[in-house]
Amino acid sequence: MKKTSLLLSCVMAVAVLIGSLTGCTPKEDFSYEAIDPGTLAAPEVEFKTAAEDAAQNAKFREKYPTMKKYDPAITVSVGILEDDKEAGLGVPESVTARTQSFNRIAERELGIKLEYKVVATSSVYEQKLSAAIAADDMPDMFATGSADMFAKLRDDGALADLTQAYYTLNDTLLENYQKYMPELITSCMKEGGLYALPQQTNKYTTAQRLYIRKDWLEIAGVEMPTSVEELITVGEAFLAHKKEIAAATGVKEENIVPFSIYKDVTFGGSYSAEGLFNACGSSATGAYFTGEDGQLHSSNTSDGSKAALEVLNTMYSKGILDPQFTTISSTQVMNKVSAGYVGIVFGEWWVLKHAVWEVVKSSSVKGADWVWSDLPTYKGQQNYPVVPTMLISGYNLVSSKCAHPEAAAMLANLFYDIYYNDNAEKIYGSDVLPSKGFYYQYVPMKIWDGMSSAQEYKRVQSVFENLYEIGLADSEIEKEEDKTGFANRDIFKGGLKKPLTNAQITALEKAGETVYKISANGDSGFYCLDPDVVRTIEKNPTLSAEFNKMRTREKIMHFAEGYPYYVAYRNSVATKDMTSDEREGWGIYHEMIDDDGGYAYVVALAEGAKKAKYNEFYGTNLSSMQVYGDYLNTQTSTYYSKFIIGQEPLSKFDTYKNTYNKNGGETIEKQVNAWYQATHTAD
Repeated sequence: MKKTSLLLSCVMAVAVLIGSLTGCTPKEDFSYEAIDPGTLAAPEVEFKTAAEDAAQNAKFREKYPTMKKYDPAITVSVGILEDDKEAGLGVPESVTARTQSFNRIAERELGIKLEYKVVATSSVYEQKLSAAIAADDMPDMFATGSADMFAKLRDDGALADLTQAYYTLNDTLLENYQKYMPELITSCMKEGGLYALPQQTNKYTTAQRLYIRKDWLEIAGVEMPTSVEELITVGEAFLAHKKEIAAATGVKEENIVPFSIYKDVTFGGSYSAEGLFNACGSSATGAYFTGEDGQLHSSNTSDGSKAALEVLNTMYSKGILDPQFTTISSTQVMNKVSAGYVGIVFGEWWVLKHAVWEVVKSSSVKGADWVWSDLPTYKGQQNYPVVPTMLISGYNLVSSKCAHPEAAAMLANLFYDIYYNDNAEKIYGSDVLPSKGFYYQYVPMKIWDGMSSAQEYKRVQSVFENLYEIGLADSEIEKEEDKTGFANRDIFKGGLKKPLTNAQITALEKAGETVYKISANGDSGFYCLDPDVVRTIEKNPTLSAEFNKMRTREKIMHFAEGYPYYVAYRNSVATKDMTSDEREGWGIYHEMIDDDGGYAYVVALAEGAKKAKYNEFYGTNLSSMQVYGDYLNTQTSTYYSKFIIGQEPLSKFDTYKNTYNKNGGETIEKQVNAWYQATHTAD
């Protein structure tokens, strides 16, 4: 009760003394004792992938099968996030977690009946899980994004040891953990036991870049900025040319905003202030970096954060920064970007197929296009995107009361074999189709292939380039007799997707033709790759061999949408002069195929071709953070906003820093350093 009362007293003090950090000094000893992960028990049979050693893999899989059918069937209770379904996938509106087709497949293939005990939207899911756990009604299996929940359940003995389940995972998932992400498994261990199957996440996907409207740069007559100082100049140019930008794009002049962020200044993610903080050598999210004294220090009170606030204050005072930023959410910023109002944002790799893409393909905004770059320098200093030293985006947990903990891995393998397998429909039937009720987000036990996107980028980027060089719609070689006959990009007019009825699909398949389904169109048919295009590719052995290097989902998601854009792009057609079908592929191409695009950046960071800066604290919330964290985060966000809009002069930053440290920041920092020393000694 002591910690709770301390937190409440701090919150009450905030209510009394608005705008100041109040005294609340505990007598508690916030030390840190390292958790001994121990050594994971080795498998009884050595693991080798089939590619490495097929015979050894067969022996391993005889001992640790990836899937088996329980007979009699078992019932497993689960928890699941049930947010609204994504548009355009063809999943019927009536489908829920309890009625989705994965439940039928799991019972049919594995003899596992899924019983949904906790079903909730993301806003209340963790609360409902906590309530079920408190009532001693925890599901047998569930996923959580809360490291604190995982740690508490582990330390309370409420979780099953998943060592044997770990070895039951399929070759790809197991190899990813062992080869690329061994630290994830260690972080989920205690005294030799493995208590979670963590999500496989490439930590470099959190790295931010600078994105700017290319058409605005051209209208304002300025170049892409390479420094923060030049970024301010560009913002001023956008302001000076608002009338011309409005006339060229069709957006009302009063709606034009050179640069936007959202109100939660100390939050990360795309469309936030994080990228600008990174450019100034800091992080808005309270990361910890090693100082000259060899100790870890919070970025909240760093010189880099002060510099970023100074830049934001300058941008705000000049009218460059959205004057509404103190009241708008991330969703509202995205809406402004989609509507064509915003010229500058910072964000991760995926924004290129997000709001940024929405405005490019918009019919209501004329001539929209974007350009991007690595973070700009600040006062001649090149700083780097801040990424976690270790990133776990979620934990798959199993109750210690569950009679079959290995079933969690079986379910994850089944999901993988449906989602990533080109032949899933042939193996499992039409239940794997969205139109029949398969919605990947509602599957309760899943582990994403953390390395698949990097491999996907490299594979598809190469295939696109080679298809074009061979002659698939290259106007420069249209007269060469040995080419495909695809004279130019006109062959792709109307796009590569074509609606076909079930009867048409059946007739084509009976005739021996390949049909690639794109998305369900009710029960009457599907959008498919244009059979004429597929037929022409398959008639040409060279084209066909290259085309078939792509996985089926890449042909469906990348080629169908992105290749018409790529052809126009290679033929130097300006985005504004492309057809609507060609512009449709702008997002997928620049996100996942362009060699300077979104995922190319992630790969370059992961492979060391580009540099990142690391947040060196990666533990679960420490006890001092639980007492002071929310309070200090709220105060920091409040003060940051006041500094930006000029309600508090930046000359008071040191006052903020001192009071921050006296009211919990110094205590947290000491415990963080105790954690760092203990953890690294343990390593």
